[in-house]
Amino acid sequence: MKCRIILPGILCLALICGVFLSAITPGAGAGETVSIYIDGQPMRLEPSARLINSTTYVPIYGFSMALGAETVADSGGSATVLAPGLRIYATADDQFIVANGRYLHVPHLCREIDGMIFVPIRPLAKAFGAEVYWNEQTRAVEVVQTGLPIECGSTFYDETDLFWMARIISAEARGECMTGRIAVGNVVMNRVASPMYPDTVHGVIFDRRHGIQFTPAHSGAINRTPAECCIIAAKLALDGADVVGDSLFFSSRTIRCWASRNRPFTVTIGNHNFFG
Repeated sequence: MKCRIILPGILCLALICGVFLSAITPGAGAGETVSIYIDGQPMRLEPSARLINSTTYVPIYGFSMALGAETVADSGGSATVLAPGLRIYATADDQFIVANGRYLHVPHLCREIDGMIFVPIRPLAKAFGAEVYWNEQTRAVEVVQTGLPIECGSTFYDETDLFWMARIISAEARGECMTGRIAVGNVVMNRVASPMYPDTVHGVIFDRRHGIQFTPAHSGAINRTPAECCIIAAKLALDGADVVGDSLFFSSRTIRCWASRNRPFTVTIGNHNFFG
């Protein structure tokens, strides 16, 4: 088996649009509150945001309504948000939210807290087209609305990239956890961005300039129909989910390959080791 590639993890910060809300700053101690400004205007929102795994989570109902949602249904461990030009789905314990068919990474999972769905501020703000800034001087979160919701998945994802990405993830990591599947996609995307490799997903997967890089691409295993979880992982990787930094190689934990002897070790995820 040859060595392969992977990417980093997504970081989420703090809060909402035009809203002054009791929040907790990333990295702050539990109980520390933060002022939230939407387009420069403070607003108080209840319930307050919470710091979970150094990530600021906000209640999807209050945050979405503050950003102009028309309706938010939040019950039974899931939430649906409807806003002009935007539809969002979030489910407790999922590692993503879905916004206009786009899959946005939530590394530490969507949460149900006191019967309400909480999600990290950054992917939710991205769905609304809002930008989030942390002001270290004032220790406040500043949210700026652009008025443009996230582009639809039907136009954002390149069909060819998605086709091959889903198949290589399924062939290499179907039995891994979602993080492990994303990691394989990260390696592919890291190689696409590297001048040492082809600049397309297909080109990277079938690259043979230095020998076979992805065994399934040449064994025929890549042609099997991918599982739905692998299609989701492909969309997450294509949308910027980042779990292994700038890793360019991966291999089975039980195999010593060229990368394990010559490249810096990055992380172990499931049954794979990743290397820079």
